[in-house]
Amino acid sequence: MARKRQTYFTKSMMIKLLGVNEKQHEVYMPNEIFEDLLEAFGSEEMQGKTSTHIAYAYAYYYLANYQWRYAQYHYYNDKSGVTTSINEGIIKQILGFPPKSEQYTYLTKNKTGLLVKLDYIRKVTDKPCGYWYEEGTKYKEVQFVYESEYPQIYGNNKNWKVAMPVKGFYRFKESEEDNYEDGTFYMIQNTHMIDIDVFIYCMADLELGVEGFYLYCFLKYMTDKFNNAYNCSQKKLARLTGLSIDEVKKQLENLERCNMITNDHKPFCLDKPEDKETKTNTYGVKEPNEFATSMIQFNVIPKQRKITAKQYEAEIGWANEKEVNQKTGEIIKAVVEYDINEEDELSHLNEIFIR
Repeated sequence: MARKRQTYFTKSMMIKLLGVNEKQHEVYMPNEIFEDLLEAFGSEEMQGKTSTHIAYAYAYYYLANYQWRYAQYHYYNDKSGVTTSINEGIIKQILGFPPKSEQYTYLTKNKTGLLVKLDYIRKVTDKPCGYWYEEGTKYKEVQFVYESEYPQIYGNNKNWKVAMPVKGFYRFKESEEDNYEDGTFYMIQNTHMIDIDVFIYCMADLELGVEGFYLYCFLKYMTDKFNNAYNCSQKKLARLTGLSIDEVKKQLENLERCNMITNDHKPFCLDKPEDKETKTNTYGVKEPNEFATSMIQFNVIPKQRKITAKQYEAEIGWANEKEVNQKTGEIIKAVVEYDINEEDELSHLNEIFIR
């Protein structure tokens, strides 16, 4: 059953709550997280979990990265003079769920949580209260200042555990064993960068939430690879993300409507020949400063055009056209170049066809 979507904070409230400033935007996520989550949610014990579960796990890890990287665990209200700790209850609300909801805690709980088992997070009591850069070496590396260094200010917070993003420090178990800091805080190879503005935009939107955020991040990861032009069917997107096909369709519309992604909406071929394949849609992603900020800026999703095979071939071209032409060329070359008997020739040509 699909979840009832909720929002607890506006964009401006979240910006204040998370202490976002012009120097605290970039969060680098490990590319392997999609494959790791997909494998974990494909296990027998995870069968029947909705799209929201895998999206929640990704969004939770993203927020854990942001909080640790920029030491954002407390919010000080200038007007009231009250300091608020960004605990698990508030994190759930940021992600769009009631503060006392227990539906997704199996993903994040200490010792037995799925993200803990996957070695993505570790629940710890000491957390950063500041950070600085070490500039004396070849690379400018971030260094953290921890609350335990200032007990007179932060006191004893042993009952408050936060999610330490393990892969921010160590990408592999062997790295931690060797105390080699190759995590995403230090090395950004094989990562996708997601601006905190994307996260806030999605969490403040009733329709997007963790699911829309997760799909946008996956598309960002893939479009980074393919020069912002990722060709994929909706069924394949569902298979690669672990989202249901209905959720994929819904969130693709939401993302496009909000001008977060582009979609070329290739037409439907009415009389497609059996030996031809139509092309999948091509997706691109947009930057946060291009997102729609009011209803008047929302995109209207066009209806899919329906055209004949002749029109399709002229306008779009078949997906397997290059492959067919290549194999045809190989067959002609084989017939011309090889002086072989009829039986051997048929065997050789059949080899080319099935290769």
